[in-house]
Amino acid sequence: MQIPKKLPQFEKLPALFIASGGYEADFYLAHNGTLELHSKIKLSPREEAREKQGFIGRKGGVKNLSSVSHHGAYIEDLKKKFQKKVHAAIHDLLAEYKLEEIYLFSPRYSAQRIIDGLDKAEQKKVRMTFFCEYTKNNPLEMLTAFWETEQEAVKPRLPLKKEQEKILQRPTIR
Repeated sequence: MQIPKKLPQFEKLPALFIASGGYEADFYLAHNGTLELHSKIKLSPREEAREKQGFIGRKGGVKNLSSVSHHGAYIEDLKKKFQKKVHAAIHDLLAEYKLEEIYLFSPRYSAQRIIDGLDKAEQKKVRMTFFCEYTKNNPLEMLTAFWETEQEAVKPRLPLKKEQEKILQRPTIR
């Protein structure tokens, strides 16, 4: 999809935008005025929970199967599995497109898991992290949020003095 002209066009270097939730992630490449969905990862906890887990308990010194659960430690295994898949996808994209910037849009709990799963060099490429979920939204909303945050960071923090305003209002002579 085309990026509107008022937003950054990423002409020099491509950038990777990641929209992630708890168990799903979308990877978008922004380059030369286009934003393309490169790949998706989606793990469904219900479909992945087919295997049962048993917990062994002791009663009277004898080990017995005390309970069977679909939830328990399996959710932690599913989180690690998701983290490994996201890391592999990011690693492949960085190698293939020589990306220097990563922008992550994810809830706080998921974002920390994703960043912890990356290598040190890959963690340095994460320029901004937004703690919100954009997996169901239009990807251009991610670009808009990025651009607004970037403009807010560039905007002067202190109010200008009268002398400074006069200098800025003068026309440039060429």
